[in-house]
Amino acid sequence: MAKRGRPAGSDSAATRLRIIDAARIEFANKGFGAAAITAMASSADLAPSAIYHYFGGKSALYEAVFEATVEGIWSDIGGAALGHDTLRESMAQMLKGTDGLVDGRPHYSDFLAMVPIEARLRPEFSHLMDRRSKYQDETFGALAKLGIETGEIQGFTRSAATEVLRSLVMGWFFESHFRGGPMPKSRKAVLAAVEALGRKA
Repeated sequence: MAKRGRPAGSDSAATRLRIIDAARIEFANKGFGAAAITAMASSADLAPSAIYHYFGGKSALYEAVFEATVEGIWSDIGGAALGHDTLRESMAQMLKGTDGLVDGRPHYSDFLAMVPIEARLRPEFSHLMDRRSKYQDETFGALAKLGIETGEIQGFTRSAATEVLRSLVMGWFFESHFRGGPMPKSRKAVLAAVEALGRKA
C-alpha cells in the first residue's frame, strides 16, 4: 500500500519525475477529463495526497507534464536537426530522430498529439499552444535561416520558409503517429519537397 504524503527520505526531484512519468501515460491514454489522480498515484507507487503535495491539482500537473514532455521532445529534435552544414542533412537527421519517437517514447508522442485537442476543449490550456509554437519556431526558424544561407531555399522569406518546413515536418510527424509507425516513403517525399525549395521556378 502506498504511503500517504511525501515519501520519507525521498528525493523531491525524483518523486516529481515519477509522478510526471505516470501522469503522462494516464493523460496520453485517457485524455485530461478521464485521467484519474488515483491511477497516476498507483502507477507511481504513491498515495494520491503526494501528487497534490507536489502539484496542487490535476490542471497544474497537466501543465507540468506538458512542459517536461515538450522540452524533452524538442531538445531531442532540435539537437538532431541543428549543427549540420546543410538543410538537407539537418532535415534528414531530424526526420530520422523523429521516426524513433513513436516507438522510443510512445507516451510522449501520444500526449503531445492530444494537446491541441485539450487546448480547444479547455480554454485554461489554450496558452499551451503558444508554448508549443515557441519550441517549433526556434527549430524551424533556425532551419529556414540555414536553408536560405546555403541557397537550399530560394524565393521565400525566413518567416514563410519557417512555416513551410513546419508544415512539412509536423504533418509528416502526426501522420506517422496516427498510423502507428514510421513511413519511409513519406520521409523521402518530405526530403524531396525540401530539395525542391532550392530550385528556381
